[in-house]
Formats: sequence, structure tokens, C-alpha cells
Amino acid sequence: MNNAGLTTTFEEGEKGQFELFKGATTQKTKHMSTTEWISYMKEGPGIPKFFTLRDVEEKLADIKK
Repeated sequence: MNNAGLTTTFEEGEKGQFELFKGATTQKTKHMSTTEWISYMKEGPGIPKFFTLRDVEEKLADIKK
């Protein structure tokens, strides 16, 4: 996903479920920044255990309320 220029990545859980992370870059100094990966999407209310690419697109576009 990062190779596509997106600021997201995902990890697979022990039972095949996935969790989506969104990168948040913090500028530490003029020449140094760090990226922290924040959990952005995982199973929960309105999000199925095995979410689809469409579910991710809706979350990123803030379509679902």
C-alpha cells in the first residue's frame, strides 16, 4: 500500500482478520520526522471481522457515519 503512495498499511491477525493502520507523520526538527502507525480500522460496530476493500474506501472517504 505504501508503494502505491498511500499512508496506510495493514496487519493480519492470528485468525485471518486484518487491521488497518494510518500513518501520522510528526515533524520533530527541521530535518527529522517520524511516522506513527495508528489503528484506523478493525472489527467493531458497523465493520465486519473480514472487511472488504469497499469498506476501507468508505472509511477513508468518511462515507459511513
